[in-house]
Amino acid sequence: MTLNWIATRTQDTRAFHPGGVDSRHAAPPAGMDLLSRGSLLIEVTVRPNARPVNLLRFAALDPWPSGLTICLEPDGTLRLMMRQGARHLETALKTTLGQASQTVHITYIWDAPARSGFLCAYLPDRGIIWRAQVMAPFPISLRDARRIVRNPASCTMDRDVSFVAIADAPCPLGPIPGLSGAAAVDTPTGPVALRNIKAGDTVCVEGGAPVRVLWSGCASVPALGRFKPMTLRRPYMGLWDDLVASRDQRVCLAGSEVEYLFGEERVTTAIRHLEVRNCTAATETAPAVVTYHQILLETHEIITVNGALLESFDGSAVINTQGLLKTSVMADMQAGARPLRMGLAAPVLQGYEALTLTGVSIG
Repeated sequence: MTLNWIATRTQDTRAFHPGGVDSRHAAPPAGMDLLSRGSLLIEVTVRPNARPVNLLRFAALDPWPSGLTICLEPDGTLRLMMRQGARHLETALKTTLGQASQTVHITYIWDAPARSGFLCAYLPDRGIIWRAQVMAPFPISLRDARRIVRNPASCTMDRDVSFVAIADAPCPLGPIPGLSGAAAVDTPTGPVALRNIKAGDTVCVEGGAPVRVLWSGCASVPALGRFKPMTLRRPYMGLWDDLVASRDQRVCLAGSEVEYLFGEERVTTAIRHLEVRNCTAATETAPAVVTYHQILLETHEIITVNGALLESFDGSAVINTQGLLKTSVMADMQAGARPLRMGLAAPVLQGYEALTLTGVSIG
């Protein structure tokens, strides 16, 4: 199923186009056509709060009453409340959100003809996902999609929301790939572009024999928030060519400084934690929508991409929970294919820990 992101909104920008926000053509007026299938995605930094917080609240009376609210309550309950005419819908999702300050991706996906939908919250830093089924979900009209992103008077957005995006098909829930399709991964026969890697191929891994690929795939997401692309610059980190990646893609660091500070031979950290270093830069002329690729291996490993050491795809958030795989980016993975070993390829540093690595010679 083709997916187009048709609307995006940040604290400073707004975009709407029924054909996709990456379209170069002028957007026609939005009518009352319903998006029978679709996605509403929010990235927000949640914090401890003694009162309910309306992360997104939309309401309109013309041409009929309609509304959508996503609210986070103090006990971590996430509520989706919708109205269409005289009909009301409410779904509650129990989470632990709000216990600490952390970034979460909240997604409402719906397939009205199938009378199926889901409300999902995913913590990319911790690999934790919560999901609740939405029975007989309400679709969103094109007119309301436009109002949500273009009309602040009709739709309020909490100040901690990084972006809101709407698509015309259900988007994957949970972890998302984070590497350019042009990035080349080392294989026994030489570097191969990620977009050309297939399930069953083998790739080279750090410190071991080649490992079989269980799944190779991609996802298209708005180039906003954690999905906004960054460029790792050559020749830092062993790169023989610049590497475009998402801000959550983890890179491997090693050396005497790492062993001294953390007692580990190697560690990993999200690329965004390196943005104050010379080795990274904002990706110039980034598109409105970016397509990221990755590979899932039989064992979670460190792979070499464009000469730099990076983590392979970590799908444990959905693989380890029954029923989540079919709504994830790995929904097309071959039946019965499961990693032989999950777990971290190396210890993961958080932001404050990564900042202590000022002596590592990477940039």
